[in-house]
This record gives sequence, C-alpha cells and structure tokens, in this order.
Amino acid sequence: MLQSIDRGKIYFYILLFTILISIHNLNFTNIFGNFFKIKHIIVNSDIDSALNQKIYNSLNKFNNKNIISVKSSDFTSTLENFNIIGEYKIIKEYPSIIKINLKKTKILAYYFKNDVKFFIGENGKKIKNFQVSKKNIPLIEGNFDISEFFYLKELISFNGFLLKDFEKIYSLKSNRWDLLYKENTLIKLPTENLEYSISLLAKIIKNKDLSTIKVIDLRVRDQIIFI
Repeated sequence: MLQSIDRGKIYFYILLFTILISIHNLNFTNIFGNFFKIKHIIVNSDIDSALNQKIYNSLNKFNNKNIISVKSSDFTSTLENFNIIGEYKIIKEYPSIIKINLKKTKILAYYFKNDVKFFIGENGKKIKNFQVSKKNIPLIEGNFDISEFFYLKELISFNGFLLKDFEKIYSLKSNRWDLLYKENTLIKLPTENLEYSISLLAKIIKNKDLSTIKVIDLRVRDQIIFI
C-alpha cells in the first residue's frame, strides 16, 4: 500500500512539473516572439516626399512580423513595384528595426503613348505619373523597343556623347534611328553597322563646323551626305 501511495505522488509531481515547464515555455515563446517583432520601418531616400510616403505605406504590412523569419526578398517584391527606385539596401537592426535606403533611378529620356507621358529610367523601367523637368533629356518619337534604345544609348556613350546632346530621338518604322543633335542637325543613321556610323559621327562632329549643316545622312556605308 505504501508503495502505491509513493508511486502516486511521483506521478503527481511529474505531471505538475510538466505543466509548469509547459507554462514557462509558452511564456518564454511569447516574450521571445514579441521581442523580435518589427516595430519600426525607417525609409531613407532621395525620392519626393509624396511618392516616398506611398512606398512607406506599402511596407506597413511587415510591421509586427518576426524580424528573424522575414527575408530581404519579401521586401524586394514590394519595392520592385515602384519603377522609380533605382537602388535599395535593406538593413536589419535587431531586435525590431528595419532600415531601407532607397535611391531613385536616373531619368534618361521621355516619350508619349496614348497622350500619356512616360519616362525611361536607367534601371530599364518605364515610369509614369512622375514629375521631372524635361531639361537635358531627349524626347523619343515613334514606337521602339526599350532594349534597342539601351543599345543605342550604349553606343552613344561609348563614342563620347551624352544623351542630352540630342534634343530628339526618332524611332522609324524602317527599323532605324534618326537623332536631332543640339536642336540643329538631323542625323540619319542606317539600319545596319550602327556602331561604325556613330563612331564616324563622333569624328565628323569633332572636326566639322555644323552651324550651316541641317542634315548628316549616314544611311549608306562609306558615304556621307551633308545638306
């Protein structure tokens, strides 16, 4: 009989100990979880305040999430929705702060589609509903592929030009470009041998007075027509 009583006490203490440990672990888990909840998201950027506020608001969904389990890619998927963002850096400051440093993309050119103005960013994205001065960026006229535009930009830069040297860039149905150089001279480029033609254009501009030249026609290889 004594052995049965002793055995019963042992079971009781084991059960009591298990309950106390479970309660302790539950409290510890809650405390641990609350300690690492995201409480502050700080956004530093050079983007205008109204748009910066929209970006900040879109990040509110991460408040109270566990800073350890949330991934940088989770923030990336949200930030990529804003085409004006060129660069960003996400910093976790434990236990509860997220800092995000943003830098807006450089605007390269602009164009109109269905009477709506779009800008092209250096990040390769098309941007609308954005205020920027048209000064020193060219207008692109005609339908164009953005990858073709970036190829043209690369050739222009490689040969010592700046995009702002050209007032307008015309994308033609014949699959070639025309460039309006400094509001004065129209450059007609060929459909092929674009690298050679822009290199030749750089030499012409360096060595020739363009004040009386309205057109430089480079459409035929090894032939230059001045008008």
